[in-house]
Amino acid sequence: MMHLKFEDHHEAMMNRGAILKKLRQMAEEDEAQRDVQNNDSGDNETLSYQSYLASQNVYDGYKHVNYKKIDFGIVGGSPMIIEQDRTVGKGGFVWDAAFILAEHVIRESNCQIGNPKIVELGSGTGITGLFVARQAPAANVHLTDLPNLLPLLEKNSSGFSNVTVGALEWGTNNATEKYDIILGADVVASIYDSFALAKTIHDLSHENTRVYLACEDRLAGTIETFESHLKNMFQDVQRTKSNSVNKNPRVWILQVHGKLQTQ
Repeated sequence: MMHLKFEDHHEAMMNRGAILKKLRQMAEEDEAQRDVQNNDSGDNETLSYQSYLASQNVYDGYKHVNYKKIDFGIVGGSPMIIEQDRTVGKGGFVWDAAFILAEHVIRESNCQIGNPKIVELGSGTGITGLFVARQAPAANVHLTDLPNLLPLLEKNSSGFSNVTVGALEWGTNNATEKYDIILGADVVASIYDSFALAKTIHDLSHENTRVYLACEDRLAGTIETFESHLKNMFQDVQRTKSNSVNKNPRVWILQVHGKLQTQ
């Protein structure tokens, strides 16, 4: 049995104010960059995701940020259009990792069997959880993010009878529910507390929970640190290739299960 003293990381979790300040600074920098891009490309309304995939010879996540909406066509028998919101920063856009994770989970997990409880961390626009909810209508899907992202999540999830939305701050004690499947797309970044994220995943898990995280290589060492925390909390932590029509080579899946008891 593995034991981990969470209090050893108290100092890291107390730095949350500095982390939020850094997030605001990055959001302002992103806003300035998008203003320049908008002046160059004009105001676009809706992007067809199929056309985006067809021209994906260059994997640039910013190609779609000037569009207000992304049309994913027919998903689970009904049209799916996801709205983006540039005013809330990077969380307001659909990124490759989010779509890749959604397809991977539908193809590789048991989310379409029974009525599993599913939670998505750092949902942003909600595309991952909503895509899964549409194709697994018996599942109960809970989308979470910081409070400033909730209006966008509520807007995009309108009309979904099997989806709920709520705020969740990683590393706090408000992660009381247990879920069968935990999702997270591109949630590992150097500006976040990787231990707080790992602890939240552990808190939300029961002994049979399956965790699927879509990761994109950016800064060396960031994901490795996160993986080391997970390995102290779960029996099995493995990297695997993604299963998706989006072939972005920088995105891969981290699959986790086998919750360990900690203290």
